[in-house]
Amino acid sequence: MLSDTGCLQNHTDTMPLKQHATHFLDALAFLTRLAPARAGASLPACVPWFAPVGLLLGLACTLVTAPVFVYIVFFSSVSGNATLGALPATWLWLCLEIWATRALHWDGLADLADASSASGEKFWKILRDSRLGAFGALATLLIFCGQWAALALHLASWHWWIPILAPAWGRACAVWLAAGEKTRDPDSLGGRAVAGASLKLSRIYWYAAILTVLCAPGLRLWQVPVLLIGQWWIIRRMARHAQKQDGLSGDFLGAAIETGQLWFLLATL
Repeated sequence: MLSDTGCLQNHTDTMPLKQHATHFLDALAFLTRLAPARAGASLPACVPWFAPVGLLLGLACTLVTAPVFVYIVFFSSVSGNATLGALPATWLWLCLEIWATRALHWDGLADLADASSASGEKFWKILRDSRLGAFGALATLLIFCGQWAALALHLASWHWWIPILAPAWGRACAVWLAAGEKTRDPDSLGGRAVAGASLKLSRIYWYAAILTVLCAPGLRLWQVPVLLIGQWWIIRRMARHAQKQDGLSGDFLGAAIETGQLWFLLATL
């Protein structure tokens, strides 16, 4: 069970290496199946490690997918056609990511889409409803298909750094959204994540994102501002929506991860 230890402060200044490793493993266990559940983990202390966990997740999914892609392109009946070969390989990549994350963020995306047309207490009632509505199903289908198509085009172009970085970018979006925002329920998982997402951490994530895209191979110059400014606009829109509904929840953060990952895949094409 996760326990809240309050707002995270000075998370990277004087913390010993062993404690950094502990928080990384806690974050890995919380966000994925790649580590067993860890008793006594502090979710606010895990938040700085969201993007590194995403990076490890992207690397693991890509390492499994790459041999499948190579086999299909060079040894199957569609050999020589990288685009056709990328379609099943990308589908496998997305299945692995969904399995590894327990579909946690997709659930948040669907819930938020279902509640998007409501406000006030009706919004939160729909958000807590476990049933899947039409808007949730359509949003999940559209974003899944968008990620599938964009990632397939990247793989067909042999841009293997994209599927490695995309999950890290998506989880950075959760940090950017949570930083500086208030939460509806401080004791919920979303509330504890917000407690760990300081403005200082958000700035560190932005600096890291800028440095990453500037150093990324294959990106054209105009894509850098499009990616960064577009992502900032998407996060601001989601933040305003949360403010209208009187606070963030974990569903907002899950939706930020999946929409952010889609935007990264599209803007880097």
